[in-house]
Amino acid sequence: MDSLWLHYHTSTLDIVGVKDGDMLLGNGAAANEGRVEIFYGGQWGTVCDNLWDLTDASVVCRALGFENATEALRGAAFGPGTGPVMLDEVECTGSEPSLADCRSLGWLKSNCRHKQDASVVCSNETRSSHTLDLSEELSFALGQVFDNQRDCDLFIHVVGQGPEELDLCAHTLILTANPEAQALSGAPGSNVTMSVDSECMPVVRDFIRYFYSRRIEVSLQSVKCFHQLASAYGAQQLQAYCGRLFATLLPQDPSFRAPLDLYAYALATGDVLLEELCVQFLAWNFEALTQVEDWLSVPTTLLQVLLPRTELTVSSELALLQALDMWSRGTGASHGEVEDLVQHVRFPMMLPEDLFELQFNLSLYRAHEALFQKKIMQALEFHTVPFPLLAQYRGLNLTEDAYVPRMYTSATWSAMVTRDSRNRRNQGLWYGSRYGPYQSFQTPQHPSFLFRTKQMSWTLLYLPTMQSCWNYGLSCTSGELPVLGLTQSGYQDPTIGYENKALILCEGRFVADVTDFEGLKAMIPSAAATNSSRRASTFPCTSGAFSGFRVTIRPFYLTNTTSLD
Repeated sequence: MDSLWLHYHTSTLDIVGVKDGDMLLGNGAAANEGRVEIFYGGQWGTVCDNLWDLTDASVVCRALGFENATEALRGAAFGPGTGPVMLDEVECTGSEPSLADCRSLGWLKSNCRHKQDASVVCSNETRSSHTLDLSEELSFALGQVFDNQRDCDLFIHVVGQGPEELDLCAHTLILTANPEAQALSGAPGSNVTMSVDSECMPVVRDFIRYFYSRRIEVSLQSVKCFHQLASAYGAQQLQAYCGRLFATLLPQDPSFRAPLDLYAYALATGDVLLEELCVQFLAWNFEALTQVEDWLSVPTTLLQVLLPRTELTVSSELALLQALDMWSRGTGASHGEVEDLVQHVRFPMMLPEDLFELQFNLSLYRAHEALFQKKIMQALEFHTVPFPLLAQYRGLNLTEDAYVPRMYTSATWSAMVTRDSRNRRNQGLWYGSRYGPYQSFQTPQHPSFLFRTKQMSWTLLYLPTMQSCWNYGLSCTSGELPVLGLTQSGYQDPTIGYENKALILCEGRFVADVTDFEGLKAMIPSAAATNSSRRASTFPCTSGAFSGFRVTIRPFYLTNTTSLD
């Protein structure tokens, strides 16, 4: 067992031998009471009091050497803590050795503030009584009370945007007992009017029932309406729950209708976090977005946000321009709007022969000929003038977005490996029992045409064990595994650097996360939110395991203002 010494010095803890999941009590008047603090990732933090009860508190007390807990306190009873809120919505069974082993939202997934820090009072007294807990049946029983719609003393009139109306009755006593229902709990005998969007009328009954049963089922189709109703009527826990669900539900619609609708909803409600979440998903899955029917319904304002992004996943810059050409023909966007979007196309990332053919194959060229000629000339300079001359005479800022590759998935700049390939050779993918899956491939040294014949050799590695790391001369820790590796060979031009990315794929159809290759390795996130030390994927992979890993090679010129780590 690890040894542990803890000493308080004002707000500083001297730590020796502390490991993730260790706990202590802070700011109590005696050793058996205080604010719950838990260690994770090299620092101490607190626990949010959502769902905090005596069972959870007992896990803390027994871990600290006490018999049980006599009080589970909420609302920062021993003062607010400092540092991150490590855990939220902790639900223990009582037998766990640490809160880290209990069910929760996962490490660092809380939106709580320190005024909600959980606390405990512990005791060495053995309980003389035992508890029969049938509280789970109460949720069902209260839901039945609402469903019966009888003996009510509060009447709720729901009005939609059209002719739709709905009349429901409720019980003041039950609603006033729920802090989330205060906006609906009027005086007995009173009437309450709810105004909702027409599309949300079908879920209003389930929304009000939630205040009775404290349970609700949320789907891809209903999450936006539940979030909207919860925001309007102060149901903060439901609102936060729906907010976390967006990341899980966004990838479930392969038509991209749901992400586009949620983006519009985020703009309308001013929800900046949801807006960025939608933009991130659409950027990482941009190539798939351009291939669905709703591509033509993508608003101009969204493209103005997406096209400047470097972390935009597409097979090539030419494919992006062709998709934009189709969009402009199908949407009737104005000349000025389209020209603004074309400004964000990175013409230097297209080959000279592709640039030449634009005049024959692209309707956008004919409508914006002057702009295209200017951009093509800029690109041809990039392709034909050596780097020292570009920097010396043209005064170009080669760190501008136009000269930086996006995340291109074509075979020219990309390769993929899966974790469970067992065949000796499958479309260039190799697997060795002592090495793990790997794929060797080649790319040009740089997007400039001057480097077209100068190849770099790469090997993308899936490294599941310490032995597989050692076999490739890589240093790995057990906490990193499995990890992706990327080795290169060939002449390394001193004027060129690389910022390579790993695309983490789920179910073979969407990008769930993107990680950087730092040195020779890229960390693989956890497929779903867990209490592990591994960072959770931005968009959870509900299958529980990623389907593949794609590397995109991203070369750039090293200038006085750009250098490698």
